[in-house]
Amino acid sequence: MRWCVEVLWLYGPDHKVTEVGTMNFFAFWINERGERELVTPPLNSGLILPGITRQSLMELAAGWREFDVVERPIFMHDIERALDERRLLELFGAGTACVVCPIERILYDGKTLEIPTMVDNAPLTMRLHKALTDIQYGRSPSNWMVEVACDDDATANGRDSRAVSL
Repeated sequence: MRWCVEVLWLYGPDHKVTEVGTMNFFAFWINERGERELVTPPLNSGLILPGITRQSLMELAAGWREFDVVERPIFMHDIERALDERRLLELFGAGTACVVCPIERILYDGKTLEIPTMVDNAPLTMRLHKALTDIQYGRSPSNWMVEVACDDDATANGRDSRAVSL
């Protein structure tokens, strides 16, 4: 028997990818036109939960202007084909608890699909993680943050008198 750490949720007879565990799903690949793109399933189906981490990662990646950021359905046959054609670069899940979580393999239809995410230590996945956590922890400036003042008790007890709200 083989065990998996998470569940890749598929919908319908065509095996539309929806989410991974409780996380939003992302694929970074070279599309059929030869262009790099970050793709995630769209919200309009009602199958995908919107999330601030999902939206933040999409906005960060789009802001880099290095590849397209696209919302469209992803099917397992798309992943298998991209993998067979060596166009699949990384897969990852994203959510509040983990920020991002690389996907290294998928057990599907009795086969183990070895995803090349970790071949080069998940460069996009880790770059997105660093960019978002740097904003969250105040290491990078961002218009997503608003400084809020704490009460005088916090300062008197040796805690920083400022906090950041996203």
